[in-house]
Amino acid sequence: MSIVPEAGYEYQVGGSLPADAPTYVQRQSDEVFYQALKKGEFCYVLNSRQMGKSSLKVQTMQRLQAEGVACAAIDLTRIGTSDMEPEQWYSSVIDSIVSSLELYESFDLYNWWEEHRLLSYVRRFDKFIEEVLLKAIPQEIVVFIDEIDSVLSLPFKLDDFFALIRECYNRRAEKSDYDRLTFALLGVTTPSDLMQDKQRTPFNIGRPIELMGFQLHEADPLAQGLAAKSSNPQALMQAVLDWTGGQPFLTQKVCRLILSATGAAAIGQEAAWVEALVQSKIIENWEAQDTPEHLKTIRDRLLLSGEERTGRLLGLYQQIVQHGEIAADDSLEQVDLRLTGLVVKRQGMLRVYNRVYQQVFDRDWLERSLSELRPYGSAISAWLGSNQQDESRLLRGQALLDAQAWAVGKSLGDQDYQFLAASQDLDKRQMQLRLEAEEQAKQVLSEANRKAHRRLSEAEAARQQVLAEAKSASLMLAAANVRLKSATSKELFLSGKPFGALLEGLRAVQKLKQLDRSVWEKDYTQMQVVAALQQAVYGVREQNTLAAHDDYVLSVSFSPDGQTIASGSQDKTIKLWKRDGTLITTLRGHDDTVRSVSFSPDGQTIASGSEDKTIKLWKQDGTLIATLRGHDAAVSSISFSPDGQTIASGSWDNSIKLWKRDGTLITTLRGHNNVNIVSFSPDGQTIASGSGDSTIKLWKQDGTLIATLKSHDVAVWSVSFSPDGQTIASGSEDKTIKLWKRDGTLITTLKSHDAVVWSVSFSPDGQTIASGSQDKTIKLWNWNMDIDSLMELGCNWVQDYLRTNPNAIEKDRAMCGITSKK
Repeated sequence: MSIVPEAGYEYQVGGSLPADAPTYVQRQSDEVFYQALKKGEFCYVLNSRQMGKSSLKVQTMQRLQAEGVACAAIDLTRIGTSDMEPEQWYSSVIDSIVSSLELYESFDLYNWWEEHRLLSYVRRFDKFIEEVLLKAIPQEIVVFIDEIDSVLSLPFKLDDFFALIRECYNRRAEKSDYDRLTFALLGVTTPSDLMQDKQRTPFNIGRPIELMGFQLHEADPLAQGLAAKSSNPQALMQAVLDWTGGQPFLTQKVCRLILSATGAAAIGQEAAWVEALVQSKIIENWEAQDTPEHLKTIRDRLLLSGEERTGRLLGLYQQIVQHGEIAADDSLEQVDLRLTGLVVKRQGMLRVYNRVYQQVFDRDWLERSLSELRPYGSAISAWLGSNQQDESRLLRGQALLDAQAWAVGKSLGDQDYQFLAASQDLDKRQMQLRLEAEEQAKQVLSEANRKAHRRLSEAEAARQQVLAEAKSASLMLAAANVRLKSATSKELFLSGKPFGALLEGLRAVQKLKQLDRSVWEKDYTQMQVVAALQQAVYGVREQNTLAAHDDYVLSVSFSPDGQTIASGSQDKTIKLWKRDGTLITTLRGHDDTVRSVSFSPDGQTIASGSEDKTIKLWKQDGTLIATLRGHDAAVSSISFSPDGQTIASGSWDNSIKLWKRDGTLITTLRGHNNVNIVSFSPDGQTIASGSGDSTIKLWKQDGTLIATLKSHDVAVWSVSFSPDGQTIASGSEDKTIKLWKRDGTLITTLKSHDAVVWSVSFSPDGQTIASGSQDKTIKLWNWNMDIDSLMELGCNWVQDYLRTNPNAIEKDRAMCGITSKK
C-alpha cells in the first residue's frame, strides 16, 4: 500500500511499519514505553485500532534488542480463537515464546508438555517461565503480547493467565530472577473486559501507555517526503494535521494522497489545496473510497456491537456532537467510545478526534443511525422538523412506556431527553384532562342520582318492600343452589370422580361464604356443605396417594391420554402408575437422582434426565430404548417438541442440547450458567430456557439465540408458554412471577409469594396462571382483565334507570350513551 515519489520516499497506509521505515514518527509515548520497560514495569497499550500500536512494538523491540534485551513477540491472532481448547492456547503461547527466542535447539515442547500432563495448563505455563525461560535466557526478557483483545472471543476465561502475570511481579521480592522478566500487552480493549476480578488483575499494578496523535514538531519524518509537492513542506504538513488531528493511519494516508496528486500546492495555498484533496479523496463517497478500511472500522465498532451498547455509544456521541465536547470522566462507557477511535480525550474533555471524522460522522449520519436504532426515530425526526411544536408527533400511552424502557441505561442526547420529557408532559396533561372529564361526569351522575332520588321518594316504601321480598327470594334460591352443589359433590364422589367431587365441594363452600349467616343457620345448608367437602377431601387423599419411592420425588408427568403417570425420584428410579394409583413397573438404570421425566406427545416414549449426566429413553412397558450421553453435569430438565421429533435437555453444565428421537445429537446451545428448565412453545418453533444466571433465553429450533430476557434478580426455576404461544411466564428464586411477550418484552411482574417460585403454568384457556412456591402456597392469577367491560358494568344501573324514565334530561341520558328517539 506504499507510494514511491520521485526521491524514493515511501508512506505506508495500514499494517506495522518496518523497523527502518523512514516515515515512522517518534512520539512522546515511544520514550515513555521504552523507559518503563527498561525499568521492568508491566505496561499495557490499550487503544483504538490503527493508532500505531504494532509499529510502536516493532520500534521498541529493536531499541531493546540493540541493548541486549531478549524480546519475545506473541501475536494472539496467529494463535487463533475459533473452537480452541485451553490446552491448545497455552501450548501455542509457549511455542511463540520459544520460537521468538530461538530455544528449540535446547527445548522440546512436545515431550516437556507430556511430562507435565498432570498439571493444570496455567501451572505448566508457570513452570515453563521459571524452569525453562528464566534459566535459558540470562539477560533481561520482555514478552510482548499483541492483539490481546482477541482473547475475548475464546470460549474459556483467562483470569488465571492474567493473575499469573501479576504473580510474576510479586515473586520479585523472593526470587531475583523474576526482576529480569517484563510483560507488555497491546490491543483494543479495556482492563475490565479482560479480567473482572479487581483483586487478581495485573492492571492495577501496571503502567498504561497512552498513544496520542502526531504533533507538528514530531512529524518531520513525514514532512520530508512532502518537499516534492511544496516549497514549504512544514505548512503542508500543518494542513494535513489540521484535518487528521495527527491520527497515524489518516496522516500517512493523506500524505500518500498528496504525493500521488496532480500538481503542487502554491505558496500560501497549502491549507486550501489539502482541503480539496481530503474532500474529494476521503470524505466524498467515503464508503467506496475507504481502502484500506479505516472509517468503516470505526462505524462497525459503533453500530455492530449489540443494540444496548450501540444505543449507549451513539447517545454519548450525540452529546459530544451537540455541545462540541463534554467533560471526560474515564467511565467504562467513555472508554468504550474512545476505543472506537472516533473521539479522543484532550485537556480533560472528550471531543471528536479530527475534522475528517466530524464531516463523515456528522449530525445527518448520527440522526440516520439513531433513527434506525431508536423505536421512536420517525416520531422525533418529525417533531424536531416542526421546531418542537407538533405535539401529534409526541409519544403517549404504551408507546411512551416502551420508549422509556428502551432509554434505560443509555446515554442519550439532549434532543432525545427533550422529546421524551415533552412526551411525558403531554401524556400527563392528557391524563389530567381525562381525570377532569371523569370528575365532571361523576358530578353530572351525582346530580342525576339526586334528581332521581327526589323523583322516586314517593314510591320508596313500595320499592323497599319489593326489594326485601326479592332479596329473600334470592337468598333462598342461593341457599338452594349451595345445597344442589353439595348434592352434586356427593353424586360425583359416589360415581368414582373424587377430583370432580372436590372441585364441586369447594364451589359450594365459596357460595356458602357469600350467603347471609341468617339464611344458612336456619336449615342444614352448612352441615350438608361441610359433609360433602370432607367426603371429597378424604376420598381424594385415600385414592390418590402413590407411595412406593424410597426418597424425594422430584418430577411427575402424565401421559397424553391421561391414563399413565411417570414419577422420577432421588432414589434413582422412575415409576409408572395407573391413574387409580396402581404401580405398573419400576424403571431402573440411572446411577443418580432422576430430576426430570417427560412423555412424548404420542405417549409411546418416556424421557428421563438424571444427575448421572445422562438422558434415557424408555418404552411404556419399561424397556430401555437408548441412553444419550453428552452433558458434563446433572440433566435438570427434559422436554419433547409438540411433534415429538425433538428432545431438549437442560443441564447444570451450562448447556442445552437438542436430540433427535433416535438419540442423535442435533446441536448444543450455550450462553447460560446452570440451566434449570427448558420448554417448547406450542408451535414447536421456540425453546425457552431458565437458568441460575437469572435470565430466560429464547432459541429457534436450529439453535439460533432469539433474545435474552433480563429482569429477575436470581435463579429462574420455571418457564411456561401460554396455550396460544404468545405469552411466557417465568418463576424465580426472587419470589416473583414475570410475564413476557414472545419477542422478549416484559409485560408485568406478579408479587405475592414469600419464597422461591418453583413452578408456573397456564390454564388451557390461557386466562389463569397457577404458581407453586416454597412458601407452601399455590396462587391463581387472572391477569387478562377486560377494563372496558368493568367500566361498562359501572354504568349499567344508571342506563337501566334512564331508559325507564323518559323525562330524564338529555345531558343525563347522553352521559351513558343513550340517545332520545324523536
